[in-house]
Amino acid sequence: MSDSQTSIFYMPAPRKKHGAINFPAKYGIIFHNKEVCHLNTMSDHIKGLTKANNKIIAKLNGDYQICAYHLSVNPPATLIGNNVLMSNSVYQAALTHKYLLQIHLAESGGVDPAYVKTISLKHCEFQEITLTYCLEFESDKQAVGFQSKLKRYAGIVLKSPRNTNQKISNKVGVSASGDTQSWYINKVEGRSVLFYVKDRNQKNKFSSFDAPEVASDIYAIGKRVLRVEIKLSTKYLMENGLSKPSAWRGAKGKAVYQQQFDWLRTLLKVDADYRVNKPQQRHIGQLSVCDKLVLDWHLKGKPMNRFPEFKSGEWKKSPIKQRIQERLRIDIDIPWKTQCRIAIPGLSELLSLDRLVKPPKELLEHSHMPATVKSKNRVLRERVDAALAAAQIKWDAKVRGKGKATSKGKSKANSSAAGNGTTASIPVSTLWAVLEGFRKAGVLVHFPSDGTTSDVSNLMG
Repeated sequence: MSDSQTSIFYMPAPRKKHGAINFPAKYGIIFHNKEVCHLNTMSDHIKGLTKANNKIIAKLNGDYQICAYHLSVNPPATLIGNNVLMSNSVYQAALTHKYLLQIHLAESGGVDPAYVKTISLKHCEFQEITLTYCLEFESDKQAVGFQSKLKRYAGIVLKSPRNTNQKISNKVGVSASGDTQSWYINKVEGRSVLFYVKDRNQKNKFSSFDAPEVASDIYAIGKRVLRVEIKLSTKYLMENGLSKPSAWRGAKGKAVYQQQFDWLRTLLKVDADYRVNKPQQRHIGQLSVCDKLVLDWHLKGKPMNRFPEFKSGEWKKSPIKQRIQERLRIDIDIPWKTQCRIAIPGLSELLSLDRLVKPPKELLEHSHMPATVKSKNRVLRERVDAALAAAQIKWDAKVRGKGKATSKGKSKANSSAAGNGTTASIPVSTLWAVLEGFRKAGVLVHFPSDGTTSDVSNLMG
């Protein structure tokens, strides 16, 4: 599913009362010529209310201690079981991320539940966000047809007028997706856009429904829905103050959803409403003499870069182009015959948020809509509480079991083995033993980033 959100949670500094913390992680060691080239963490899977797998990976600091967790989560699949009919709920997605992380830590057995409770959204930053707009049409034929026309249209309007040899914009690409052709606008102003129709459950894509009838009803609507997905990059989020969950809460979030869709409409010149018929003389008569000459040249199919006054620099093209487009809805940077071919009558109404899908009441439970998402997150929060309660019982038993047998010397030794008095990023019973074996065998560690080589013991504190 391509509407995943990725985030990073920076672990808050533990307090003394939290004791030694052994953050859960999977580790990988890369070898080359009998040297340890790299020690890194590997991704693990976490689940929410469904069987959908989401990814979590621990992030290490320069001392090879866990300082954060990176999550890649598909909220619709995690909470609902599918992402066919959905709307944007980015702030709620941040809560979903937090709950999944808290359950993961609580169930690991190595983290004090009291510490897990200190993790909040202030420790979270989004790394990538995909906004999804599900636009519903009257039929599947209209949805697929509009998708195809819009691709052809975008390939022309996004083409640079300076590159006369380019047939379509290199910003537009196509990739096969099931029975329909998904297409995309790639990396424009820190954003990418994907267009496709989700007409059925595709192979190797997760979806789960209570009954076949529910799936049938969902896809009956889904096949007439054009999905428009705007992906916001890490850099874009940072530069525009959108990386923190608070930027997406309530009215602020709704304003961003609107702004991003408006940006797409502006990018595609939706409101240009290009004409498909040659203008009548009474309309041409409204233009100035120089504008008429330029228009006549354009309507004859002659390239604008060869217009004498533009070529010599005597006339400025930009204001003339603007006047002709405003009065006659003709873009002189697009060949006249091409404009007639690719223009989409009523485009402004077709690519509009007024078309956002509204599932019937009986399908709301299976649709990623605001009320449903909040309800599902409450259920997930209850699972967090249950996981913390169970973890607290085990944690208290472990503390009682140590009792007075834990001397200060042992505590200090354990602290040294963990690499820090309160934070352990390397499980002593597994990776530590492996590293100790490497140390005794004289295995060296090579760091590709700076080309240095050192003894394995440098990783061991």
